[in-house]
Amino acid sequence: MRRLQSLYEVLYFPICVLIAAFFSLGLGNLLTNQAFSSIIDIRSDFVILIANVLMRLGSFVIVNFPLIFLIRLVARKSGSATTIISAFCGYIAFNVVTMYFARTNLVSTAYSSILGISMTTVGTTTARSTTHYPLQTGLLATFVISAITLASYNGSRIRNEYGFLSFISRDTWCVIRTVVLSMIAGVGAAYVWPYVIGVIQKLIDFSAADTTNPVNLAIYGVTERILGVLNMATLVRSPFWYGANGGSWISMAGAAVMGDVNIWTAQETAGSIAGMTGRFITPYYVLNLFAVPGFVWSLYFLQTDRLERRRTRMFYVLLTLISLFAGVLLPIELLMLVLSPFLFLCHVLFTGILFGFLQSFHIYLGFFNTGTATLTALPGTLMELLTYISHASLSRNLLGVLIVGIVSFAIYFLFARFYFKYLAADLFHTGVKNTIVKEFVRAVGGVENIKLTHSSAERLIVSLYDPSKLNVAKVRELGASRITETKAGYAFSFGEKSTMIRIGLENFVKSTVRDI
Repeated sequence: MRRLQSLYEVLYFPICVLIAAFFSLGLGNLLTNQAFSSIIDIRSDFVILIANVLMRLGSFVIVNFPLIFLIRLVARKSGSATTIISAFCGYIAFNVVTMYFARTNLVSTAYSSILGISMTTVGTTTARSTTHYPLQTGLLATFVISAITLASYNGSRIRNEYGFLSFISRDTWCVIRTVVLSMIAGVGAAYVWPYVIGVIQKLIDFSAADTTNPVNLAIYGVTERILGVLNMATLVRSPFWYGANGGSWISMAGAAVMGDVNIWTAQETAGSIAGMTGRFITPYYVLNLFAVPGFVWSLYFLQTDRLERRRTRMFYVLLTLISLFAGVLLPIELLMLVLSPFLFLCHVLFTGILFGFLQSFHIYLGFFNTGTATLTALPGTLMELLTYISHASLSRNLLGVLIVGIVSFAIYFLFARFYFKYLAADLFHTGVKNTIVKEFVRAVGGVENIKLTHSSAERLIVSLYDPSKLNVAKVRELGASRITETKAGYAFSFGEKSTMIRIGLENFVKSTVRDI
């Protein structure tokens, strides 16, 4: 758990950067998306130029967030310039090798032009050129390369300076070793990845076998969200959003349209929305407009320090607005994953249930998108929902989304609070929490040394009368990944256990006072 909390602290900053990227992308989309022209019509060329710049910037960060996470993971080491350069070179080497060694008969979505890496080959018999791209391995490559980089860095520090290759500096040796090991890892990934793609393809085929079945839609929802946090959502989204797996529709002109998003866009353009189109998008309206804000504000109210609430209030307001108008589902899911894997698991299961439930009651709201973007697409925003209010045929669906959304907001808000208060530190009530509380009281110098306690979702803050009695080593043994001194007292990073430990401390102090 301490390692998980350390990972949370390391990745919190890039998650915030990812939130900023969604804000940038969402603002640009709001100003330029033709679907919103009936609500907001921008004619200024300069504003459109700025909007396009914002969209490009946001899209680049979102598509390449595994690289940003990689840089943050390795930068925490001393000599961060060396680890950053080594990691970047290793990341490039890994992807280049997968491009050369990967099988060429995988589904097209298994490949991606990462950082523009590609190559073109010409067949010896047909003289036809073929473009090859690296395998899309998402965050899995991030963790592999970060482990290689840190191991290479540590190995380079203890390298013998008088060996055969002593003329190579330690930093250069770190880069060389990282690149070589990353290339080997790339070869391994090229041979293993087809089996991973095969498993994912079986899940896709199962979901596509009967897209009217709520169970199939639930499987799709769970698969899509898990792949989403791994930066591999394209694998499952493209076949359903833009391919035959998402259904087909014949327009009045006799043109065949494939894919759930394509069908909705074509029908919206034609002014006639009918059928089951939108079933792969509808849950996003519930998640972005209700569930995510519910979870966000549960974190806000978990802060017991009113001054801290006042300081962070605007951040939560801004986060809510971004969720409404652009969606921050991916950053929030990453936050859940590193803060509390159990909550993330509950969220994924709830998403699957949501897909199945909305299909069962035939509640459909689609996504207007004239492109083929998947990772940077922004389905389920408030602005798009407002454009559908004038559609009389969608009134039942809008009401259904509103009702399900309100219930989802309550579930996310209340369950998150309940979890952090009563389950996080001792899910199965084995008595671990009480042991931690008692040992923590001893580590801070006893009940009589505790002046005041506060907590948030990830930190416990304790003000002490005599700080010299604090046993830092003991507190670290109890699971605190970091101990810092603040104006309010000492901040102990216990992660998801922080709120329960604070409640346990207060109860322990009260019981001690009663006994006296």
